[in-house]
Amino acid sequence: MRETIDKAYAWFSAAMAVLLLAGTLIVILLATASFLRETAAVVMASGTGVTYEDLQQLFALLLGAIIALELAHSVHLMVKGSKGYEQVRVVLMIGILAVVRKLIVMEIDQVSGLLIFGLSAAVLALGCAFAMLLWVDWTRTSSEKG
Repeated sequence: MRETIDKAYAWFSAAMAVLLLAGTLIVILLATASFLRETAAVVMASGTGVTYEDLQQLFALLLGAIIALELAHSVHLMVKGSKGYEQVRVVLMIGILAVVRKLIVMEIDQVSGLLIFGLSAAVLALGCAFAMLLWVDWTRTSSEKG
């Protein structure tokens, strides 16, 4: 009985992951189209100069598309059945990109110092976790070669 439940859950999980992947691909296409449309509008309208607000908007759209792409990669790993190290790395990368996107998009004069401190702490924590993951990968690779 337990084996049947495990197989049913594995099938259900894989089917949902495929549906999530399809939805994520649509989001990636929409985010990319939005970025390209905004880039074309800025190029056509700017003539000689691009404002800081235009660049801020372009980077926000670009990072949104990249985050969606990383999320699709994470769901793809789930569909393949990969677990552990690879998924942790992708989730950390998504977190880093999301915080960086927030830092780029926010208006510095309209936020509190506490929010900036919190985002800085998040960047530091995510960066340290990512560095530890790279160190683990490096030591594993070194011991396999050694």
